[in-house]
Amino acid sequence: MVYHSNKAAVYFEMKDYEKCIECCDDAAKTAEGGPYDYVKLAKALARKANALLQLKKYDESVACYQKALLENQDHGIKMGLQKA
Repeated sequence: MVYHSNKAAVYFEMKDYEKCIECCDDAAKTAEGGPYDYVKLAKALARKANALLQLKKYDESVACYQKALLENQDHGIKMGLQKA
């Protein structure tokens, strides 16, 4: 999950938001297989939400931020949701 999340961060910095979203989805898929770190999943979901925000997909971004908050009530995620 960390590999895909870090790869997504690189794509985000390159402003390739579509690739960033794909990598975040890959990170989430690895969590489906069994036990996972909910903090890392929340971070990947928040990164996806931020990429969606950059693409002006506001409804999808808010939904993704809310999903991230269900995993982990992180202050940074809450602040990102306020931007959306």
